[in-house]
Amino acid sequence: MENQDVVTAGHAAGTVHVNMLANLEALLNIFANSFELVVMAIGLILVLAGLLTYQRSIVLNPAALQRAGRRAHVGVILIKVGLIAPALVNWLVAAGRDAALFN
Repeated sequence: MENQDVVTAGHAAGTVHVNMLANLEALLNIFANSFELVVMAIGLILVLAGLLTYQRSIVLNPAALQRAGRRAHVGVILIKVGLIAPALVNWLVAAGRDAALFN
């Protein structure tokens, strides 16, 4: 007969903490991805509106070029913020986990 080591932990506190951290991380990822989609959609609308306004402003109203350019620039910045949000959330969760903030 072989010697077998049997470990029964049941519901150890460490297991519960790890599972709760996984649930927290999943919830934060859902929020971050939703934020990414919404902000990128708004940014895309602003970029397209700015470019279309820019196209029309060249012929009709040259003074509106600055407003159209500003709208397009804000749209591009929103798209960049949307792309960075999930990575930032994951970085913050990993930093908190490594610093043992969730123990």
